[in-house]
Amino acid sequence: MFKRVLVPMNGSPSTERILRHLVQVTNWCGSDLTLLHVLHPTGSRPTQDLQIEYPNVLTDRAQALAREYFAVLVEQLNAAGVTARATTAIGEVIDTVVARASAGGFDLMALAVDGRRPAMRHLVECVGEHIRVRSPIPMLILNGHLEGQMGGPKAPLTRLLLAINGTRVSEFALAYVRRVARAGNLPITLLRVVPEIAAYHPAVERAGVATRFVEGARQTAEEYLERHAAVLAQQGYDVTTRVDVGPAARTIADVQEAAPEHLLVMSSVIRHGWQRAFLGCTADEVIRISGRPMLLIPAGRRPGPAGDEADAVGSAGDDGEADPAAIDAEEVGPTTL
Repeated sequence: MFKRVLVPMNGSPSTERILRHLVQVTNWCGSDLTLLHVLHPTGSRPTQDLQIEYPNVLTDRAQALAREYFAVLVEQLNAAGVTARATTAIGEVIDTVVARASAGGFDLMALAVDGRRPAMRHLVECVGEHIRVRSPIPMLILNGHLEGQMGGPKAPLTRLLLAINGTRVSEFALAYVRRVARAGNLPITLLRVVPEIAAYHPAVERAGVATRFVEGARQTAEEYLERHAAVLAQQGYDVTTRVDVGPAARTIADVQEAAPEHLLVMSSVIRHGWQRAFLGCTADEVIRISGRPMLLIPAGRRPGPAGDEADAVGSAGDDGEADPAAIDAEEVGPTTL
């Protein structure tokens, strides 16, 4: 599980902040890291008589600086017990990273983004945003800018927090949660957020319906989580459940902020273009407002066999997990995980 991890880096403090969390995931799964720095292509100078074309001097210097920078990071990672290597490539950053993730045999990408707000995000999308929506593999994502603004001690990750909302899309992450929990011997917390009905229409609240609706929805959510918890407990996992009421993304971010020992795990249909601009998704908003790490699973891509771990995961349908073939056809709303 997550045996090979691709880590795009540009030398900024924001991208380096994900390494602390990545070391823990690497220790759980026994992963090897590949640090990747992509250099922009530059044009060669024109040649005249008695002149030869020489590789761009700026590119040569950039590659030398990248090697020196990565040598220090690799040494520090190796000292932390992590097997790491570094490489550079020349090309357009987004295309190069996505192509390497697709064809390089990687199981996970560790990606730092700056979490722009929607208005700015669609006008000036950052490189990390483009890579995220095109990545074919799961991603360990961190809003490095927000984490840099957060004070207080940095709690180690010791639990998994799986946010599920009753859809097949959100349940798709269950297979990954099982494997990571087994690899790291981690407890699991199942979280479901019940929306506040008062936000839909004030008349509903005045009529006294809101309280009854929320209580009924909470009870239904608790029963739903208990069914999944019972299956996980039978398979030997330490699992607890939690139901909260409020806006989905903000509530999830607040839960993780209050208990920073949790690594949030979410599955999402990655939208593109106008659908992403107008519909969005809960995972997208959590990344924007939270400075905590998230393991984001693109719905529809089930992990393949991984030795003895495959026996613990089970097959689709045995435990209520989503069928990858059905994910693309599912109708998903604006607050889909």
